[in-house]
Amino acid sequence: MKTLLVLLAVMTFATDPTWELVLTTGGVLRGQLVQRNEESIVFEHPVLGRLTIPADSVKTLRELQTPDPATESTSAAADAAPSEPAVMDDAIDVKPIEKVKGSWDSRISLGLNASSGKTTESSFRLSLDSVYEDPNKKYTFDSFYLFKQTDNISTENKLTAGIRGDWPFAGSPWGYFGQGRYDYDEFQSWRHRVTAGGGFTYLLVDLDRIGPDDDTKRTDTVTLSANVGIGLNKEFGSLNTGIEYEGILGLNFAWRISARQRFTIDGTVFPGISVSGEYRFVSRANWSLRLDRLDGITLNAGYFYEYQSDADPGIDPNDLQFFITLGIDF
Repeated sequence: MKTLLVLLAVMTFATDPTWELVLTTGGVLRGQLVQRNEESIVFEHPVLGRLTIPADSVKTLRELQTPDPATESTSAAADAAPSEPAVMDDAIDVKPIEKVKGSWDSRISLGLNASSGKTTESSFRLSLDSVYEDPNKKYTFDSFYLFKQTDNISTENKLTAGIRGDWPFAGSPWGYFGQGRYDYDEFQSWRHRVTAGGGFTYLLVDLDRIGPDDDTKRTDTVTLSANVGIGLNKEFGSLNTGIEYEGILGLNFAWRISARQRFTIDGTVFPGISVSGEYRFVSRANWSLRLDRLDGITLNAGYFYEYQSDADPGIDPNDLQFFITLGIDF
């Protein structure tokens, strides 16, 4: 038993503290710095073990220097006494890390297409997307307007705009969300549609591979989350005159390929609750590339797809569009 206690003591003090952390309360901790980010500091203390300390609870952080063993006293008494790490003369006080404040990141994109032959075709697509994110919440707004015509006859004329809020539970992969959307489509079984819903989210995958923020070494961030909830939709100008309730089952995938490239894709099934057997399926994908020589300009490509099982007679239940646009970030 005595041997075990000696071994534990040796393991505990084998590595001298190399960092000193001063709390806003006045407390002082000395140990090893494991990790530091905008929200917290992970600190290994020789007695208390590994600690995760909120960044706003830290006043200063100093690097220490252990005295050179060659200069230590050779007396037995001095050897027996634990040495006190010395503070470096050029140690730098680290200011408390401020909490990350969110901001809106927006992009407006435009796509034009025209062709002439046996038929004359043209299309116009304009979109506006915005994201606000901080450690406690995320708001996402997306919208686009699409118009197509063939031989001066309209074949597509639609508008969609939606907003979603996500609120993660602190320290948990769980969270909750709420969303709403307005759709206009001249060639659907309805002319106007309003949908809303909410539920819970679960973060299935959250991977970071951080490297230099350039093109030669990637800075990857991959997330995959699942959504489950309940919602409602109301159509105007169709045979469905009432409010219909529906479930929400979806997956959202986001990949920050590098500092210049991002890819997102999502798919959501809305199974009918009011009317059994009916459902909607909506999927979107977008790849964006920031152009080096054009500051703030991005190249975007992707698709939008919706299937509606209860489309009116004579209406195609499938709605698929591909797009390539240029965007401006602001």
